[in-house]
Amino acid sequence: MIEKVQYNYIRFLYFNKHKSQRAIAKEMGIHRATVKRAIKNPEQKYHMNVERDKPVNGDFEKRIKHLLEYNSNQPKNQKLTKRRIYELICEEGYKGSYSSFTYQVRKIEEKLGINQKEG
Repeated sequence: MIEKVQYNYIRFLYFNKHKSQRAIAKEMGIHRATVKRAIKNPEQKYHMNVERDKPVNGDFEKRIKHLLEYNSNQPKNQKLTKRRIYELICEEGYKGSYSSFTYQVRKIEEKLGINQKEG
């Protein structure tokens, strides 16, 4: 997968320098179909128009939020790990995967401002 900068460079070479698709593909070391796709589509963006419902995580969002708030107020040596929180949630009937759980946790932490360190 190529980056947006490369898409813009392909479009620059094609429209401004008037190079052929084959020459651009050879110069950049990518497939001609990728060059064709970059020329055809001016905007290479992914938009999620509608927020999808979360059938697995939706029911447990409040519980996860509560556990994270509780966990943030604990001393460092008494904090629960994400793995342990996941195990607790699974005991309550959560059927989702660990990766979907951690994604949900990161979103909640971002909303609450937990675990955010200044750069």
